[in-house]
Amino acid sequence: MAIIWRRTSPTPDPDARRWPVASDVASAVTAAAAPVAPENWSKATKTSPGEGWQPEAWKMLELVGELSFSVLWKQALLSRFRLVASDIDPDTGKPTGSTTNVQALKIVREIAGGTTGQSQLIARLSPLLTIPGEGWMAIIYPAGVETWGIFSRDEVKAKGETVELLMPDGSKYTMDPTTDTLERIWRPDPNISSRAWSPVKAALPILRRMVRMEQAIEAAGKSRIAGNGVLLLPTEISLPPQSPPTGTPNPDAPNLPPQPAATPVYASAADIRKAIQDAMATAIEDQSSAAALVPLILMAKAEFLKEVRHLKFDSEVSDKAQAALEAATRRLAMTLDMPAEVLLGMSDLNHWSLWGIENEAVRWHAAPEMEIICDALTRTLLLPQLPAGANVVIWYDTTDVEAEPDETEKIRNGYTDGAVNSQRYLKALNLGEEDGYDLTTREGLTMWAGDQIRKDPTLIPVLAPLLQKLIPDLGATAPAAIAPAQRQPEVIDAPEQGPPEQPATVASAVVRMCVNEALRLAGTRRRSRANHPQLRGVAAVDTHRTLGPVAADDVGRLIDGWDEIADSTILATASMTGPELQRRVVAEASAILLDPERAR
Repeated sequence: MAIIWRRTSPTPDPDARRWPVASDVASAVTAAAAPVAPENWSKATKTSPGEGWQPEAWKMLELVGELSFSVLWKQALLSRFRLVASDIDPDTGKPTGSTTNVQALKIVREIAGGTTGQSQLIARLSPLLTIPGEGWMAIIYPAGVETWGIFSRDEVKAKGETVELLMPDGSKYTMDPTTDTLERIWRPDPNISSRAWSPVKAALPILRRMVRMEQAIEAAGKSRIAGNGVLLLPTEISLPPQSPPTGTPNPDAPNLPPQPAATPVYASAADIRKAIQDAMATAIEDQSSAAALVPLILMAKAEFLKEVRHLKFDSEVSDKAQAALEAATRRLAMTLDMPAEVLLGMSDLNHWSLWGIENEAVRWHAAPEMEIICDALTRTLLLPQLPAGANVVIWYDTTDVEAEPDETEKIRNGYTDGAVNSQRYLKALNLGEEDGYDLTTREGLTMWAGDQIRKDPTLIPVLAPLLQKLIPDLGATAPAAIAPAQRQPEVIDAPEQGPPEQPATVASAVVRMCVNEALRLAGTRRRSRANHPQLRGVAAVDTHRTLGPVAADDVGRLIDGWDEIADSTILATASMTGPELQRRVVAEASAILLDPERAR
C-alpha cells in the first residue's frame, strides 16, 4: 500500500467540497477502470476464481531478478509522465493536449496534491498493472484528512458490507460510504473483461522454468561432489618414507646400535586426503610457505601411478541449465510489456537505435497504461464535477519522457558545408543567439574577424582592410579589394597577382588582435561571483569598461598568456619580431586597463 498525499484541514467542514463518491458503474462496463459504488464494495473486492494466479506472480517478482528489473524500468518510465487537462478534438476525437477550461485545469492540479503526488500515484500503479494486472485507488478522510492511496488486492479486504484497508503503519481503516471513494483500475482479460490480466500471467511458465534453472545452477555450485569429484588411488601408493627421530651420539654410550633405516609408510585413503587437505590449507593461509610452492609427493611403482585418476562429476548439467536460462530470458524479454533490447542489453546499439527504442517504449508500452490511468481519473474525478456534455478529459504529457535524437554532428556538417544557418547550429548546441556573431553591429563584425584570424593567421592580409575600417586605430586605409570582375585568373607556378601588402596595416591588425586577447584574459580573471550580476551580458574583452581601472602591479598577471596566439606564422606575416610585438601589446593593453576612460 502507498499513501500518495494527505491534506489536513484545521477544522474539517462537513459541507466543504470533497471528491465525488461513485454511485454506479454503468458507464464503465467496457472500461479498464471503474468507480465502485459503496453498495458494491464488498462484492467487488472479493477475489474471483479466475485470479488465483496473482499470488504466484507476486512470488516470481521476488525470485526472478529480470522481472524485478522490468518492473523498476517501467515504473521509472511512467513516473515521468505528467497529467494534463485536455479538450477532445471534435474532428479526430483525439485529445489535443491542452484546454482553456479553467475548472478542469483546477481539478487536474489538485489531483494527489499536485505534480509530485501525481508522479507517485502513477509510479505506484505501474507495478500493480504489470504484476497482478489491477490496483485500487482510494480517496479517504481519516480524521478529516484527505488522503490518496494506491492499494493492491491483498490490502483491500471485504468487511461485511464495507471494505477495510490495510494502512502503511499496519493499522486498518474502515471506509466510510458517505465520503470515501474507491476505484478499481485493471488490465482487462482478453477473454473475460471483468478479470484482471497482465503480461506476467502469460510469462508464468517461462518464470517457473527460470526458477528451476537457477535452482539447478545453485545446487551444482554448492555440491562438493559435483564440484571436486573423487580422487582414485591404488592401495600400493604410499606417502614419503618417514625417518625416525635422530639425536647427537651420546659419549657415555658409544656402543649403542645404529638407528634403523626409514621404511615406506603405506598410507590409507584417509591419510592421503588429510595430507592433501593440510597442504592446501597451509598454502591458502600462507602463500609464501613451502606448501604453496612445493608439490605433494606420493610414491609408487610406475604401473600403479598410471592408475591414479581424478573422477569428476563435471558441470554438464550446470552448462545445460545456463543455456536454458539464457533462452528463457530471451523468451521473457519478448513476453513482457517492454522493448526486448532493454532486458537483453543495448551495448551494441548506436544513439539512433537507442532513440528508436526509447520512442517505441513510450508509444507502444507506456502510453497504453497511461491511457488506462487517465481514463480512471477522468471517469471518477473529472467528469462528475464538470457540467454535462463537457468535452474534456485527463490526458498525459510526454515532454519529460521523449528525447530527440542527437543530430549535433549532422547539423555541424551541414553548417560547415553551408547548408544549415547559424541559428539552427546554435540551437543544436543548446546556445542562444547572443552566443553567436551579430554581424549587423561593428562589435560583432570585429569579433568575427578577430576569431577567424585566430583560427587561420593567413587570413590577416584578407581581413586587414575590414579590421581597419572597423578599428580606425589600425592606421592608414588599406587599398580597396579588387572587384571580382577585375581579378586576373590564377597562373600556376607564377607569382601571386595583386597589389603588394602593406606591412604596417598587417602589423597593426596583429597588434590589435593580441591586445584584444590580453583584454579578454584580464576580463576573465577579474570576474567573480560578487560582480557576476554587474557583468551579466558584458563580453570579457569589455570588462574594463564596467569595472574600471586596475592597479599597475596587476597588469602583468591579468594579461599573462596573451602571446600564446602569436606564433611564428603571425610574426612572419606581420613582419615583426617577438620582442617588438610584446612591447607594443603590453604598452597598449596597460594603457587601456590603467585608464579605461581615456581608451574610449
